[in-house]
Amino acid sequence: MASPLKVCIVGSGNWGSAIARIIGSNAQTLQRFATTVKMWVFEEKVNGRNLTDIINTDHENVKYLPGYKLPDNVVAVPQLQDAAEGADLLVFVVPHQFIRKLCDEMVGCVSSQARGITLIKTIEVLEQEMLNGQKLQGPATSAEVYHILKQKGLVDKFPLFVAVYQICFEGKPVQEMISCLQSHPEHL
Repeated sequence: MASPLKVCIVGSGNWGSAIARIIGSNAQTLQRFATTVKMWVFEEKVNGRNLTDIINTDHENVKYLPGYKLPDNVVAVPQLQDAAEGADLLVFVVPHQFIRKLCDEMVGCVSSQARGITLIKTIEVLEQEMLNGQKLQGPATSAEVYHILKQKGLVDKFPLFVAVYQICFEGKPVQEMISCLQSHPEHL
């Protein structure tokens, strides 16, 4: 029989902690998995204690999933490389913008045979949860606003919208946003 698969959960927010409850319970009962499940926790203080110490002692993520116990076999680890060392399965439950940095940190400590599983929320889920379904605003919106202002001959009356458009689509230096704000009629 092959050796049991070692699991590392990369992330420990409310979603990561909820997943840790499930993975930890399964790892305790399924022989295919190593009993201990490491969970990388971004170290922070909660009521004067390290969050990893709280999780490892009280078996609860009191900051992100209060009131729900984690299985005893889920071990909070503050150093990503230590958590990922020797893992066969990496379960990613962190915001998407951190993935590249975290993967770069794990280079050299994860086997080339390791597999990644993503439970990262999509933009659509985040829009639903955080904005009640309203779409995130960004460059596409700035383009729409700019073209409407241009059609109506109002470009000079909305320098901030124009600056955002020019930064996103015309390569205007971001530093010029400061100049735009400083010379805005509200601040003169």
